[in-house]
Amino acid sequence: MMMHVSERRVTRLCQYPIASADMYYCEVNQRDVCVCDDPEKGLRIWGEIPSGGTVTAVDLCQIFLEYAMYCQTWRDLSQAYCAMQEFGECLGVALARYIQDSVLIERAANPGAYALESVLKSMNAHFTVEQVGPELRFIVACCQLQETAEHTGLMEVELAHYGINALCQSLIHAIDPDQVVHAPLAARADHIFSVMAPVYA
Repeated sequence: MMMHVSERRVTRLCQYPIASADMYYCEVNQRDVCVCDDPEKGLRIWGEIPSGGTVTAVDLCQIFLEYAMYCQTWRDLSQAYCAMQEFGECLGVALARYIQDSVLIERAANPGAYALESVLKSMNAHFTVEQVGPELRFIVACCQLQETAEHTGLMEVELAHYGINALCQSLIHAIDPDQVVHAPLAARADHIFSVMAPVYA
């Protein structure tokens, strides 16, 4: 994944450790999570090694798969899920702040839907959008997380999927607390994300 954007327009949201793929899962590097408003493609989110430039860029799927592998350093499933949830939520809030502090929010009729669409594009997902009453559905053609796992050998798909759900929930809640986001419960479930306003009695 190559990102050709001006360094001056890139914002670094956070940094996470990359673990080795051997049985010890020791930390071998760090990767920044970056975001920018690309004039041609809109909001872009990716990861890259500090000072490594675009040759080290990875998409959002690989970011979560790498962090899922790092979570294995605890060797405790409940701790791994807690760490992944915290990572996803923190990244979601940081991304929401970026969107709210920029002019991006003024361009979108539905800021929550715009944010979710940006996340899916940064996962290189192929999706269509359908309006069903008050609900806006993002139907993903296939599981990009699974494809990325097979391509990279980073196989903690369910844990990474959990983190992406935490990202989407916290991102949209931070942008508009009244909106509700539904995401697939498992990586191999129907790949439908939806954003809708709550229905009041």
